[in-house]
Amino acid sequence: MRLFCKILTISSVFAAFGFAQSAAPAPEYPDIGWDSVTAEAETTQVSVPDTAAQAVASDSVQKPLVDTVTVAVVDTVAKDTALPQAASADTNALAETKPVKPRNKITYAEYQARLLAKHPKKSKTLHHGLTLVSANYHDKRYGAMNHDADWGSGIGMYYFYRRYFGRYLGVQGRFGGLYRYSRWNFDEGVENGKLASGEKYSLVHNVDRKYHNFAADLPLTGKFGYHIKGTTTYLFTSLTFGLTKPIYEMVDTENRLYLKTDSKELRSDLNTLKAAGQNPFPLYESHQTNKFFYMDDWETSGWIGLGVENRLVSFEFQVYGLGGATSANHRYYHLGHDSNFTWRLFLDFSLR
Repeated sequence: MRLFCKILTISSVFAAFGFAQSAAPAPEYPDIGWDSVTAEAETTQVSVPDTAAQAVASDSVQKPLVDTVTVAVVDTVAKDTALPQAASADTNALAETKPVKPRNKITYAEYQARLLAKHPKKSKTLHHGLTLVSANYHDKRYGAMNHDADWGSGIGMYYFYRRYFGRYLGVQGRFGGLYRYSRWNFDEGVENGKLASGEKYSLVHNVDRKYHNFAADLPLTGKFGYHIKGTTTYLFTSLTFGLTKPIYEMVDTENRLYLKTDSKELRSDLNTLKAAGQNPFPLYESHQTNKFFYMDDWETSGWIGLGVENRLVSFEFQVYGLGGATSANHRYYHLGHDSNFTWRLFLDFSLR
C-alpha cells in the first residue's frame, strides 16, 4: 500500500512537469521561413507602426531578416502617413494663390507688348491696304479756255504700301484710278449792235462746259513724323510727288446766245414773241466730245500734307503745291490762290 502511494506520487510529479513543459512558449530559432516573415510584415503594417518599430529594435539580434523587412515597411508607412500632410499644405497654398488666367489667353495690351518686343518696326502699323480719296480740284486753265472753273471735285481708289525707316521717316506709295469732274459757266464774248429803228442791243455768248476725266494716278509720299510711345499712332507731315496719266475724257459743252437791250420798245416786242412761243432767244447749241489721251499726255503734281496714322485707319490732308502737264490739259491752282485752292483727303484702311 505504501509502495502504491509512492508510485502515485511520482506519477503525479511527472504529470505536473509535463503539463508545465507543454504550457511554456516554444523556443524561437533564427531560421524562419519566408511565409512567417511575410505574415509578420503584414501584421506589422496593419498594426501601429510604433509597436512594430519597438519589436524590431528588441529582436534585432535574433531576427535580422524580419528586422530588414519590417524597417522597410515602417518607412513606407511613415511616408504614406506624411502624404496627407503634404497634400494639405499644397491645398492651403493653392487656396492662398490668386486665380490664374486660362491657358494661352492674354490681353490685347500684352499682345501688343510682345509684338513690339519681337518686331519693333513692323508692329507699328499694317503696311498694305486700300485708300479712298476725295478731292476739290480747281482748274486754272483747260485747253484753250483761260477761265477759272466754278466747281470741281474728284474721287479715287488706290492700293497702298507703306514702310518705315526708324521711328521718324516713312515712305508710302499708292497706285489706283481717279475720276475728276469740273464745270465752267462764263460769257465768251459780247457783240453790240443797233437796229434800223435805232434800238441798241447786245448779243452775249454764254458757255457752260463740264468734263468727266478718268486717269491712272501714282502718288509717292515721303513722311516725317513721330510714333507715340505705347501706341501705334504716328503723327506726320508729308511731301508727295504725283504722276498722273489721263486715259479717257468726255466733255459736254452748251452754247447760249442771249439778246440784251435797254430799249423798252425792243423788250416789249421780245415779250410778245415769247408769249406767242416765237422768241428765238436764247439761241441754244450743244455738243459732246470724247477722246482718249495719247501716250505722251502726262501730268505731274506736288503736294504738302499733314496726317495721323493708326494701326488700321489713317487720315491725310494734302494741298496742291505745284505741277505741270505735257500738253494743254489739266492745271490746277496751288496753295495761296484765294480760298479756292486744290486739296484732297486720303483715308487709308489697312488690310494686312
